[in-house]
Amino acid sequence: MSGEHATLIWTGTAWELRDLGSRNGTFIDGKRLSPGEASALSKGAMLAFGELDDAWELVDDGPPSAVAENLSTGDLRTGEHGLLTLPDDEHPEVVVSVDGVGRWRIERDGEAEAVRDAQVVQAGGASWRVRLPELLLGTATMNVAPTLETVKLRFAVSRDEEHVAVTVVFRGDETRLEPREHWYTLLTLARRRLADGAEPTSEQGWIERDDLLRMLGTDSNGLNVAIYRARRQLDAASVEGASALVEVRRGQRRIGLGIDRLEVVPL
Repeated sequence: MSGEHATLIWTGTAWELRDLGSRNGTFIDGKRLSPGEASALSKGAMLAFGELDDAWELVDDGPPSAVAENLSTGDLRTGEHGLLTLPDDEHPEVVVSVDGVGRWRIERDGEAEAVRDAQVVQAGGASWRVRLPELLLGTATMNVAPTLETVKLRFAVSRDEEHVAVTVVFRGDETRLEPREHWYTLLTLARRRLADGAEPTSEQGWIERDDLLRMLGTDSNGLNVAIYRARRQLDAASVEGASALVEVRRGQRRIGLGIDRLEVVPL
């Protein structure tokens, strides 16, 4: 390989591999790129640099995610479903995500604030350096995929409130999500937002974090885990922007639901 052989970058819509005039060539699926030539990649592409026998497979063609390095051990944690949790998924003391307008933010101790690339944060008794990919927000296009702004969440609740089922409604199609305990946390937030319907939109649904903990009979870690799992489940249902499902108000210990299309019905 040459000292500067090729670049692999995210264009905002796809990964792109470009040869930098290397002596022994850059290959995609066995085909050599011309010097300076760039080609978009898709999942399953085989990449080789100088040696065809030493190939790499692109196993994930999704957009880049936040990464954190443990400064003591060198271990890396990579975000999934738009969320990076520290120190791990079962103890999400710190959550790094993208808000509804495309800005990186960090949630900790019940509050949210902006986070910058290479910032060092404390979680799980360790120091972590957070690396954030640049967000390339291209020209807006008509989006036919479900987004947090275009779906409705329907909560179906049993009479004894022991069971909560959630359905994602989008353009007449309904996707029922697998029942999980964390949906009761979201139901509580949904009920508050619906009850505040007469208030300005920006003031609907906010609950003081300590009050919410008492209402749910849980602790901070239990609440963080429930919110994280709900976001992941909605993302797995292909709803874009799921990381903004639950909002933490900046500078305040208040939590609210980041969606206003809600319905609560008997199960």
